Amino acid sequence: MLGAVFYGDGRIELKDVREPEPAEDEAILKVMATSICGSDVHIRHGTYPSGVKYPLIPGHEVAGEVVKIGSRVRNVKPGDRVVIEPHTGCGICPNCNRGYYSYCLYYGTELDRVIGFTVNGGYAEYVAVPARNLHKLPEGVSYEVGTLITTAGTSMFGIEEIGIGGGDTVAVLGTGPVGLLALQIAKAMGAGEVIVTGRRDERLNFAKELGADKVVNIAKQDFVEAILEMTDGFGADVVIETAGVTENFAKSIDIVKKGGRVLLLGFFSGQKTTIDADKVILHGITIKGTRGEAQVALERVLKLFEAGKLKLEPLITHRYKLTEIEKAFETVEKRVGDPVKVTIQIGSASG
Repeated sequence: MLGAVFYGDGRIELKDVREPEPAEDEAILKVMATSICGSDVHIRHGTYPSGVKYPLIPGHEVAGEVVKIGSRVRNVKPGDRVVIEPHTGCGICPNCNRGYYSYCLYYGTELDRVIGFTVNGGYAEYVAVPARNLHKLPEGVSYEVGTLITTAGTSMFGIEEIGIGGGDTVAVLGTGPVGLLALQIAKAMGAGEVIVTGRRDERLNFAKELGADKVVNIAKQDFVEAILEMTDGFGADVVIETAGVTENFAKSIDIVKKGGRVLLLGFFSGQKTTIDADKVILHGITIKGTRGEAQVALERVLKLFEAGKLKLEPLITHRYKLTEIEKAFETVEKRVGDPVKVTIQIGSASG
């Protein structure tokens, strides 16, 4: 089969690789579509924080058709249309037993599998996935739209962990896919007002179309002053940093209300920052980072989507074939044509 192999030094090689066979707890998917995540860019250049094993076929936002199953698989069958949840977990450590398999204590060892990070993923014609990590796509939803269910799961898990109360004011920092999905999920979870920050008017206008109540262009105004003014000087109940910008993290402490919560969803690629720790203590601020889609967040994303609470298809701006994967990554990395979400169509992505 054809697969895109990454080496951590920027190279991407399209190669004929062996088609996987299912272990007893796995299913083999014919990959129909895989979307590019910011983590994949880090994997390409060897800057992802932990656990990646090269050479690797990445790709963890994957939708496809089940074509084979292992002897112990009961929840899916050949012909099922599914999306994947990349973090498997070991199933035996305390974190996994509590549903926090994206924080598996054995991450990076042979006991844990993370599709597209520690084992091969979906930039290939076929991929092996533990059956417990598969979620069935609703009828009528295309495969490429299905890939965004995984993306949305990252925002859903983080938001559920930090908590959004009815009527809360939420500030979402960043207008990438995770930020635009966090905006929609925050609204669906009962946020009273969502403020979105970013650097491009076009993307901020898009955020308004998706439900943002107010926007701030940080290239034109100080977003700390702007958000404090918008909140009568008190700050937001919840701040969600999605861009992986260190300045955002530091300033989150200045724009969150006393007793408020700060959620970190974007990777900072090893960059360090300084925050006002005294303010965190004196103001009783909660800071939490989350990773992945634990606590079966994808199931709740699917229900929100079926209820019409999430707009996913408008986020897909660019489509490429697997043979065009280098061009697809250049589109993401150089922001050619202002991409929001770029998908790789491998099988019949529209089916």
